[in-house]
Amino acid sequence: MLAFAWPWGRPADEGPQLLSQRLASSLCAGIGGHAGSASIGGLHFAYRELRSSAAKSRSWKPSAMPSGRIAAFHGYFDNAASIAAEMGADPSNPALLYGLAVERWGDDADRRIIGEYCAIIADPDSETLRLSRSPLRAPPLHYFHDEGLVAASSVPRAIFAAGVEQRLNEERLADSALLNFSDLEATYFEKLFKVPTGHIVELRRGRSRVLRQYYDLFAMPAVRLGGDAEYVARASELLDDGVRTCLAGFQRPGATLSAGLDSPQVALRALECMAADEALPTFTFHPETGYDERVQEYFLGNERPMVEAFAAMHPRLEPHFTANEGYEHDYRWNDFFHLMGAAPSGLSNMYVFHGLLSGAARERCDVLLLAEWGNYTFSDKGEWGYVEYFLTGRWRQLWRALTCINNDDRSVFGRFLLRCLMPLMPDFVWSAARKVAKPRHRSLLDLMQPLGSKYRKISGAERRLKQSGVGIERYQPRNRRHAQKMLFMNGDADAAEVYQAFEQMYGVALRDPMAYRPFVEFCFGLPVEMFMRDGRTRWLAKEMAKGIMPEEQRTNRLNGRWDADWLLRLGRRRSDLVAELDRLAKDERMAEMLDLPRLRAALEDWPEDTETDPQQFFAREFAVPRGLLTARFIDYVEGRNER
Repeated sequence: MLAFAWPWGRPADEGPQLLSQRLASSLCAGIGGHAGSASIGGLHFAYRELRSSAAKSRSWKPSAMPSGRIAAFHGYFDNAASIAAEMGADPSNPALLYGLAVERWGDDADRRIIGEYCAIIADPDSETLRLSRSPLRAPPLHYFHDEGLVAASSVPRAIFAAGVEQRLNEERLADSALLNFSDLEATYFEKLFKVPTGHIVELRRGRSRVLRQYYDLFAMPAVRLGGDAEYVARASELLDDGVRTCLAGFQRPGATLSAGLDSPQVALRALECMAADEALPTFTFHPETGYDERVQEYFLGNERPMVEAFAAMHPRLEPHFTANEGYEHDYRWNDFFHLMGAAPSGLSNMYVFHGLLSGAARERCDVLLLAEWGNYTFSDKGEWGYVEYFLTGRWRQLWRALTCINNDDRSVFGRFLLRCLMPLMPDFVWSAARKVAKPRHRSLLDLMQPLGSKYRKISGAERRLKQSGVGIERYQPRNRRHAQKMLFMNGDADAAEVYQAFEQMYGVALRDPMAYRPFVEFCFGLPVEMFMRDGRTRWLAKEMAKGIMPEEQRTNRLNGRWDADWLLRLGRRRSDLVAELDRLAKDERMAEMLDLPRLRAALEDWPEDTETDPQQFFAREFAVPRGLLTARFIDYVEGRNER
């Protein structure tokens, strides 16, 4: 993690070491370890490696360039060797390499560099600060600036250590509760902002911040090759590259493993990068004992049997399973608030990562491979294909697509109206049709969010949500680009902060080969038949899976059910949760913000069996934990503990 502070206008010799040491201490606060620090003139830096040591920390320093600018870098290059060769520079010093690249190429440097990083370049002569984050995935980078100080850091707590007041941004908290993360610069604290991925922020004393987007994920050119074999081969080659780059520099890898199409392919490619006598530990979560195996239609509640069958085909896989015993929905929330300076609504059911990462830490893994970007890339369902096949007159493909849907009991004509014509209609038409078709159904967002209706209006959260265009119910893409924009209109929904917090807790790096930029760009340019063909969805991923997994898994159409045993986990704590809601009801502010009567009713009317109708279980599984998350973050920020 990286931290920086620059007291503009203050003499350089005014306590030069004290501020940099405060920054270093803040990076280690709550997690221990060692952080390096340095003061150069009036500029103060600190850096903590994920697996820190006293010796490395003492030797760390930012890089001074011949121009007088100073660069600090956090993250990694995938193509450091090629960039260094072009620059005639040392590939082992990423900060200097990055700084020199920016001096030569300007913003184009960030387009040329492949990797995951955030970076700071300070120019003392012009009193200018350049902040940047890589596209797609990147460590967080927050910042503050006014007439007296500019500060930036991977974590907000370092900015507060620089003297900035910690004040809650209630608007961001309310937006998060409504699943609206469309403001890509907002943080949970007033006057703190963050650099969006694929952007550069320039700060200069006495001037407003300048935000520049240097990378557009949705401007990828079309990819057209000679035939299916070429597409499959190229996708495999790029995914191999992605796995290799994610493993670079690590000694003991592990991988998450599910019953899907994505993570198994990552795991097998990781094995190919390892010595022939080495095993790869894999980590899979499953429901607790006592789970009643009830789940929505077309979902898979327990992925363990399929994972075991897959692992049996590949003896060098070393499968580990966890039911996440002892990890409840609110496990270590206060630690998260400290480590990430945020309370995204998704944190309320991220507890399953504790079991995965604690297992990886026990096995002494230094990196855990994910496959989160698989559904965005090679295993996309290609659901824009219905409209594309219709508009281009590809009638056979359209007929196959409409007749092979296995979770729709409508007639073919009804499916055609819903999947070919309705996506072309504006939102108000869709909303009207939905009300006619399901007059008694509440929106899923209304069911899963915890805020009171009056507060949603007076806080402006309702207005901001409407202006954002963010919605969780209507996924009816008109074309490939529309599908991509719908998936990413919320950015990463603070996922970078969540992953960084988990890394701090467990000391295990998280890498996703599916987010390797050349692989993403290739997949984003592919034609629709690579994803939806002859009525089969995820065609490319399934082709790449031939021969490496049981056919039952390769052809499986069930989606893994996250948090399948929610009834057990929340049910055993029901009386404590009701008591907490009752305490919140005595607080005028909380009673105004949260819909406490609805949350309490959801806990009181508790089912005996796991419900499968979202109209019934969304309030229990989602709204209750999110309401408590919102209240506890307010208490944390404002230092309240009387409840």
